Amino acid sequence: MSDTAHYRFQSDQARRLARQVTDAAVRDKLLEMAEEYGRYADLIEARSAEQVPAAMAAH
Repeated sequence: MSDTAHYRFQSDQARRLARQVTDAAVRDKLLEMAEEYGRYADLIEARSAEQVPAAMAAH
């Protein structure tokens, strides 16, 4: 599993758990975690996209 897929999976898991939790504070924290995992995945994808054109330009 790639790092991006891992963080997307964790984000999905946190959202699923948040839907099942009745405690509002816990739900909010899980949703916050889900957003953070999503940002990590986005960052990894953005960095990968930046590296590919740079590698192509070197050839």
